[in-house]
Amino acid sequence: MIKKIYFRVFVYLFIWQIYLYFMSNNSPLGVEWLPWHYQRLYNFSQFLKLNGYFSNFGFSIWTFCENCNLNFENWKDKIYLTRTFFSQLPSVIINHLFGSEILKQYGHFSDKITILMSGILISELFIMLSGDNKKKVKYFQAILCFIFFTINPWTYKMIIAHWAIVFFLFFYLIGIFMFLNKKYNLGVLFFFIAGLFSFESSAGIAFFYILLLLYLNKNKYNYDKYFFNINSKLLNYKVIFSLIFPVLIYFSLKVIAISEYQAVEGSSFLQRVGISGDDIHNGSLLGALQFLGGNRITNCLVNFNSNIKLNNLSDSIEIYNCVLSISSMYIISLASIFGLFILNKKYKSFNNLIIFPILFLFLSYTFILQQSSSVHLMGYSYLFSILFSVGIVSVIFHILKKYSYSITSISLSVPITIGLMILCVRVSMLTGLNS
Repeated sequence: MIKKIYFRVFVYLFIWQIYLYFMSNNSPLGVEWLPWHYQRLYNFSQFLKLNGYFSNFGFSIWTFCENCNLNFENWKDKIYLTRTFFSQLPSVIINHLFGSEILKQYGHFSDKITILMSGILISELFIMLSGDNKKKVKYFQAILCFIFFTINPWTYKMIIAHWAIVFFLFFYLIGIFMFLNKKYNLGVLFFFIAGLFSFESSAGIAFFYILLLLYLNKNKYNYDKYFFNINSKLLNYKVIFSLIFPVLIYFSLKVIAISEYQAVEGSSFLQRVGISGDDIHNGSLLGALQFLGGNRITNCLVNFNSNIKLNNLSDSIEIYNCVLSISSMYIISLASIFGLFILNKKYKSFNNLIIFPILFLFLSYTFILQQSSSVHLMGYSYLFSILFSVGIVSVIFHILKKYSYSITSISLSVPITIGLMILCVRVSMLTGLNS
């Protein structure tokens, strides 16, 4: 078994390297941080380095100005209160130890390694808690799940301009893995670390577990089916507290910072929901659900600067095929949702322990914070990478199993699966400069 795990890890690494090599040579945006994203991370990290990591209660600036004076006096009224240095800790550490040039050239590897490990974790957890009883089938499920997790357009956006949710998801999955291996203290620790990177996500998962506990207590269900195969209320409460504690830390620092100086916050909660009264950036539910296409349809028009000439054959072809590609991705995403909810529903352990918490968090981001999902398509939709990869693999293997893995079904599934992979890469390449 150990040899087989090592072999799968080798296959994962090989696939990841091939994908990055291909995208670096063919994708218009490559596979490194976009310049504006690096500049933000550098300013964030360098400001803390120059002015002290705790001098502003852990908060920093979030701007992409180049060669700007990062002295505190110039920015004391522009401190950004939605991120502490915990949320960008890898960049802060790299900049502190090795400087800006190393951060610029190699800092993006911290994201790539995190995404790689997240893909490995979700693939291994998928076959550990679900999948076909045949070992060979399980291994192919794991590899195919990894492929779709890594090459989809939502993950690609994180490669060129990540959000802190990349690190949250990684440490959250490690925490689950530790609990499944009965290393409970380590599991609680990793949940806490995950929360330090993204307090919003930590609060969402904690709220899910609180609702779950209330429901289970009222209906007297077994806890072990939902809380990592354990039936201990004390340990369940520890899990919830480990997720809530980073939220308390963040808001405590924020209250202190607000009392000390005027600072900058992101858009208001009502604006993100779309009910502030001035919400030109909010497309409501349909706007929030456009993530299913992998990119916004408006990306198909971005190269024309309002000078679209439909009588120009090349322009018409470009727009037409761009819209077709994103629409195709939308349809495939719906198919993956069908696979996740209908075909994968019999794998209760995997769904209860992994899919439902992530799904609850993702739906909270999408349906409540609609403006964030509509405008900042690249961020929260990263969570959909897991749902998409598991769902589409469930569809493929359900069809194969229905025909008893016959030579005909396997032969026909190969070009279809490759076509789906090409579609993912194609839509990733349509990503715009703002991701």
